[in-house]
Amino acid sequence: MRKLYISACALLGLLVLVGCNSTSTEHVDMSEVAISQSAALAKLNSYRRSHGLAPLKADLHLKSVSQNMANHIAQQDSLATSWHSAYSLKQRTQTNNYRSFAGAENLGAGYTSLDAAITGWKTSKDHNKNLLNPNVTHMGIARTSRADGTYRNFWVMTLAAPLSGS
Repeated sequence: MRKLYISACALLGLLVLVGCNSTSTEHVDMSEVAISQSAALAKLNSYRRSHGLAPLKADLHLKSVSQNMANHIAQQDSLATSWHSAYSLKQRTQTNNYRSFAGAENLGAGYTSLDAAITGWKTSKDHNKNLLNPNVTHMGIARTSRADGTYRNFWVMTLAAPLSGS
């Protein structure tokens, strides 16, 4: 009987330890925050125009791609994700018969307003390069907020040049 008691205690202890190291995703209180695509586009196009570049157009598909990524990074509470790569961007944008020949993506965290996000991207060398990419023609932007965590606000802007007919 004593061996059974010790085994049961050991099993219970192991289960407690496994529970402490669980990698299951917990529920995160998140919400998608509406962003005026036209306001974002006006700000971005004004910036592009000041650099002699053609204006972009809003794209609902790219907004959806941006929202999916914003939800993903908000769930992770981190910008560090394998989803943020050229290969992944192509995989995420080339869906629903949408095809493009150029693409770029800006992630941001912590910004509490559209102006702050765009300013942050302008002052970052690589993000700014995406904003001023002469090969893109369309964009979508999204924001997801979470109630807790390190950053609370997650922003994604996806830029692309769809092939005609996309």
